[in-house]
Amino acid sequence: MSEAPEGQPPSRRRIAFVVLFHSTCAILSTILSKSALNGIDAPVTLLAFQTTVQVVLLTAIGYFTKWITLSRPVSAWIALLPLTAARLVGILAKTYCLASVNASVYQIARGLLLPFTLMLSLLVLRPRPYYPPLSLGGCAMVMAGFGAGMASDYSQMLTSGKGVLLGVISSFTTAVESVVVKRFLGKSSEGMWQMVWMSNVMAVGFYMPLLVLSGELGTTAALFSSTATAEVSATTRQFLGTALLTGVAGFLLTIATFLQIEVTSPTTHMIVTAARGVAQSAIAVVTLGEPITANRAGSMALILSGSALYGWAKDRYAHSKKGSYLPVAQEAQESQLDTLNKEGR
Repeated sequence: MSEAPEGQPPSRRRIAFVVLFHSTCAILSTILSKSALNGIDAPVTLLAFQTTVQVVLLTAIGYFTKWITLSRPVSAWIALLPLTAARLVGILAKTYCLASVNASVYQIARGLLLPFTLMLSLLVLRPRPYYPPLSLGGCAMVMAGFGAGMASDYSQMLTSGKGVLLGVISSFTTAVESVVVKRFLGKSSEGMWQMVWMSNVMAVGFYMPLLVLSGELGTTAALFSSTATAEVSATTRQFLGTALLTGVAGFLLTIATFLQIEVTSPTTHMIVTAARGVAQSAIAVVTLGEPITANRAGSMALILSGSALYGWAKDRYAHSKKGSYLPVAQEAQESQLDTLNKEGR
């Protein structure tokens, strides 16, 4: 995928199309996944189906477009095991979190993603990234939004303690995933598409033992049982159909993420993310019948405003250093890669 030459930003029409495409895929992925989990509470089973669909599509399309190479030495696969493990743990935590909280409050539950990412980047990455004071102010707003939102939801028994805990764990594991991806982008000889494909292929192999460990193997077997009642069969068909759709949405989201990386600045990305969060919550309220409270709305506003402020401050600092149109820089690209695992942040 070609990038716009430096100093020549892409057209507004192209930016609008890419942003709309990316946001639609991200929202669809989250809402459909939550719908499937509402029917059958089987996060690992859902992920196994989703990832398998994505691998099939990536293999078929990537091979013919030369985005990927099917034959790689064993050493290349072994080298990507840490990346695969980080992405697998991250997406498992996100899906378990989604299963435990309302889709409309999902963004609040995972509100510590930005603070955790900043903290881990400062501790692990070298050279150490610089964060302008205003961006840290945005991060503080995000933390305040998370604290207020989760405290209110928990006190009103709208979200369980398990949901709050999974939100924190999910934020941390996604931050770890982001930092791991940053390190691999700097050192791995594999291209981005190749890394995504190889890590997904290996992830499929990990799902079988995970199905056993999670106790979902019986659930998975029951999905294909011929002795199920009509009601169970209907639920099964809905679950499998939704899993298929989310797999396709996840694949399209992968493409959309790469496209958005090429044409948007960090500020645009953060503002779009904020707008998408509002749209996702509204759609969840309408389609899934989830409740919305003033406290949830206020917390969401804090988190999204803080995220937008963070992106704007980082972008302004980058422009002050380079003084020209700047596509999403590598640091911002890497922080977006969690969306490759069907995250609608």
